[in-house]
Amino acid sequence: MKVIKTWNFSGKLNMALDVVLAEQCKEPVLRFYTWARPTLSLGKHQKRIDLDTEFMKQKGIECVVRPTGGRAVLHWDELTYSLILPVDHPQAKSSVLESYLLISGCIARSLRSLGFRAQIEPVRKLKTNSAACFDTASSYEITIEGKKVVGSAQMRNEKSILQHGSIVFRQHTEEYAKCLKIDQNDLEGKLTGLLEYQQITVEELADNLQKEFETVFGKIETFTPNRAILELAMSRKEEFAWLGN
Repeated sequence: MKVIKTWNFSGKLNMALDVVLAEQCKEPVLRFYTWARPTLSLGKHQKRIDLDTEFMKQKGIECVVRPTGGRAVLHWDELTYSLILPVDHPQAKSSVLESYLLISGCIARSLRSLGFRAQIEPVRKLKTNSAACFDTASSYEITIEGKKVVGSAQMRNEKSILQHGSIVFRQHTEEYAKCLKIDQNDLEGKLTGLLEYQQITVEELADNLQKEFETVFGKIETFTPNRAILELAMSRKEEFAWLGN
């Protein structure tokens, strides 16, 4: 399994790089990354969502459309992960829910080993009209004390499976709600961040996570994207731009 760490890329480049890696992967790829600026990412079916663009402009919050589905996530003070599996990999033959459980298991074990009381939520039917991903924990997502701390989404095609997700360090409930024009009270008590329980850095968590993923997806090899991969991702950034209401 190749492991890539890229810090402080723009939102559009983060999405483009995930997709380029998913198109080219020959073996599992695990990527950890952060965002250059606070960024709201929308699920690919949320393109016509009504956002408070004036507030986002004032706060310097960017907006992108993910290649995966799901609901909106505000990426700010977090570690983001992506796991890519080629379709011929044995684990890629599992169902969506099975793969969610496998990946959540790696993340939950890592968090527990670091002292967090992480739990994997049971299978459930999602009953919400909220545009916010962290409004409700979906099947096999991760919570601490009943509050969602990891939100994930998945994409599958004829070449690979891509799952990426947000591991929250510090919640920004007020800004999250304002971006989406929803009542902040609807999010209160439903999400949390790791720093509310103990101190940890992005680098410490990434290093610990990769140990758990290695036990499931194979020996780790550090990989740095070459110029050709980065240039291709740069050329495709605009595919993930949000074009507005």
